[in-house]
Amino acid sequence: MNLIDLQGRPVWGRLPQLPANINWRNFDARNAMGKRRPAWQKSLLFKHFDFYSVASPGFTFGCGMVRLGLVNSTFAYLYTPLGGLHHQQFDLPGDWGLHIDTRPLGQTGWVHPFKTNHWVRSTREAESRNLVFQFGEHFSADVTLRCEPAHVLALNTPIANTGFAYAQKTSGCPVEGQIRLGDEVHAVQAGRDGCYHDWTAGFLRRETFWNWACATGVNAQGERVSVNVARGVNETSAHENVVWVDGAMHTLPLVLFDYDRDDVSQPWRVYSQCAAVDLKFTPVGSVHDHRNLWVLASRFNQCFGVFSGQVMLPDGRAVLVDGLHGWCEDHYAKW
Repeated sequence: MNLIDLQGRPVWGRLPQLPANINWRNFDARNAMGKRRPAWQKSLLFKHFDFYSVASPGFTFGCGMVRLGLVNSTFAYLYTPLGGLHHQQFDLPGDWGLHIDTRPLGQTGWVHPFKTNHWVRSTREAESRNLVFQFGEHFSADVTLRCEPAHVLALNTPIANTGFAYAQKTSGCPVEGQIRLGDEVHAVQAGRDGCYHDWTAGFLRRETFWNWACATGVNAQGERVSVNVARGVNETSAHENVVWVDGAMHTLPLVLFDYDRDDVSQPWRVYSQCAAVDLKFTPVGSVHDHRNLWVLASRFNQCFGVFSGQVMLPDGRAVLVDGLHGWCEDHYAKW
């Protein structure tokens, strides 16, 4: 089953299985006044990103490919306590170098048209998510998430009366591989490290804002835990707030974020009003991109650091996240 039916209408809510295709060209896209959009407008307005990350006591890693319509952006970073942050990003016009596969199980790739050995490949299979990339001769990675199909979060929510946001999240599962920067090789340890994969596609708001948090890894009780919560995008009719505990996915309530917008390096608090989510996040570093190009704009702060606190499962059991590593994000985009 595709996400969009023959009449151009999406399937809504949390989905029991992955769609065969995010067939966005078949979407009955309209402006806010109900006028149908021509194909060229749909192509410009369709957004897509494919993001992988690994959180470890010894390093934090992230890599993503983003389609904005007018441009595409591909980036990767590695942070270590001793070496600090290494971050590379490449922005190209249109879809130059970018190959998008809109099947939830498929392969997306990017190759820089002018630089030798600058490429990224994301392969999504039923029981794995694999990222392989190389930025020149000194920065590369091969990372694989081992997932159970039933434990992948897939949902599709309305965006005003003009679009949709399909989000596919994989986390709380074993991860393996390695990241290399120069002469340093960082091995991913499946029994310790956490991971996250976000594959999102749709017609998002022209001006979009969200907060996101993820705490992931193996806690002091030996449980493999990953908390995924957000506000700002996927909250109409369904939401993405869940916690994985030893592979099983449990729903969490809606949450609030308290943080200093002028200094995101200060501690954050992520919590729910019912107290089922009560987390403190202490950043150790961040990746940011602040640009205002009038037609396009970005205020992107992805902080990485350490969590403390707990979440309560629907059955009343407390799951501790003390010492787990992960991310908190503050992101405004005009795209």
